[in-house]
Amino acid sequence: MDWIIENKDWIFSGIGVLIIGIIINYFIDRNKQNDKLGILDNSSESSVEVKNEVVINNILEGKNSGNLAPKSALSSKDELETRKKLTNILFVDDDTKFKIIKILNVSGWINTKIIKDIDNPDSDLVKNSHILFVDINGVGIKMGFKDEGLGLANYLKKKYPEKKVIIYSTEQGGNRFHEALRKVDDFLHKNAEPSEFQEIIEQFSAEVDLK
Repeated sequence: MDWIIENKDWIFSGIGVLIIGIIINYFIDRNKQNDKLGILDNSSESSVEVKNEVVINNILEGKNSGNLAPKSALSSKDELETRKKLTNILFVDDDTKFKIIKILNVSGWINTKIIKDIDNPDSDLVKNSHILFVDINGVGIKMGFKDEGLGLANYLKKKYPEKKVIIYSTEQGGNRFHEALRKVDDFLHKNAEPSEFQEIIEQFSAEVDLK
């Protein structure tokens, strides 16, 4: 206080006022910067908390949040399981102990059936089927097809174009120019791996209307 009184003339001179003003402004600006930094720090913390909360909610809801599998992948798996339960698959084969039927049932395709032959194409069993596998040999006899399975498969595809018809056989040869080979949706060897049958079924099950 004594220092101020002794130097009052200098303090209140133009130079003194200017210097004091600079010092005061320095401390005011510094306090403002500290306050601003404090606000940014709090905002940053809040932002992290909000982001973490969003990630947790996404995990709980099964949504994609960077490292999670896309929700579309989960939906496809769920859809496949649903289609396994709703797809009606019919094998027409004189060998009713064909092992693929049991394999498909165990794999979840629970509505897979097999019959020795078709005598009524308008039966509920045929009409309700979405996918039909027709053996080339030993079937189609009850309906009088001279080409047996080829004739039956060709007929079924023409009658029910919305259904998927696949022919199969143990024979390597046969009539390669038969109309059925151009009409049906696919064909494979009867001794093909079970996974090949399942791949075809999965593909065609996704294409047919299960309603």
